[in-house]
Amino acid sequence: MRNKTEGVKELVEEILADITAPYSEDIIEEVFIRIGSNQRWDKRYKELSTDLQEKWIVNNWIGKYTKILTGYETGKQVTAQNTKLITSYSKLIPV
Repeated sequence: MRNKTEGVKELVEEILADITAPYSEDIIEEVFIRIGSNQRWDKRYKELSTDLQEKWIVNNWIGKYTKILTGYETGKQVTAQNTKLITSYSKLIPV
């Protein structure tokens, strides 16, 4: 059986594959910036928000999957400056 958030993971994997590592501590915000600036990713983001019934669920899982897939640790919570899809995010620190 497919995990309910598998589509979110696939979206994050695709976006991270488009970003050159090593990632900055603002990689979560960068993922959201890329969603907002790419029609296909934005459409998928909206579909996932509908499927999971809440945008905040998708946003939380984007952050979690970004952390997991990068292997980084959670840093301090900051206000998002460059995207309107989220209001805040955790900076991520390389291990």
